[in-house]
Amino acid sequence: MMKIHYIMLILLPVTVEAQQRQAPDREVALEGAVNFRDLGGYLTTDFRRISMGRIYRAGDISRLTDADMEEIKRRKIYNVIDFRGEDEAAAAPDRLLHGAGYIRLPAGSEKSADWASFTQGYASGTEIMIAFYSDVSVFRERYRPFFRQLLMLPDTSAVVFHCSAGKDRTGIAAALFLYALDVPMETIMSDYVATNYYRRAENEIIIDSLANEGYDRRMAAELMEANPLYLETAFQALKRQYGSVDSFLYRELGMNEAARFRLREKFLQ
Repeated sequence: MMKIHYIMLILLPVTVEAQQRQAPDREVALEGAVNFRDLGGYLTTDFRRISMGRIYRAGDISRLTDADMEEIKRRKIYNVIDFRGEDEAAAAPDRLLHGAGYIRLPAGSEKSADWASFTQGYASGTEIMIAFYSDVSVFRERYRPFFRQLLMLPDTSAVVFHCSAGKDRTGIAAALFLYALDVPMETIMSDYVATNYYRRAENEIIIDSLANEGYDRRMAAELMEANPLYLETAFQALKRQYGSVDSFLYRELGMNEAARFRLREKFLQ
């Protein structure tokens, strides 16, 4: 376990530096949200580049300020995909632009707002996250409509997809999207791990708060971490069940050759 964390700490600065080299304006600086970033700028294996200003990933967007909404409007983010469960969404409703399209895809999020239920029966945060990422049974219900929405995105507007922290459900969605566009796995993992950088202050606040309430600090830290092991666990689970990630995309998400071509034409330069 220590080896995994050590490797991650070495890779993290390189990850953020590499992202900034590819797209220096990736982070969307907002007053009421963190980990809100543009997925544009990444190179594919055939050296095409994802268009900037078309697709964003984020965490909670319920506390956006009026100034933030002006920035969201400037970026034409009129489409929102929310992976949170019913209780999460009710407790912190998204702040949306007038007339924005909104869809919630809560599959697998039933316990996410209930810390006690989510952690019950596990010895560590890492064990919990491995179990969460291994459960690919909900991926079809959660991510098939996600890709359908991306394919339907109007050329005149942008989309943001998010959960509460923008790490796990959102992280998997981003990874599958980048994979479908033939972005190298190294880049996919870098985008995932970068959440540790963008959420560093917020994670410390949450960890301190939970520790003060009597929860195990180490477990809280492991739950809040974007550990490469977690995302790798999901990809390995897909390979075991479907033979390959490509087969999963085709069989469960409807991303056949024609659909992936359309996705590439919509989001790549």
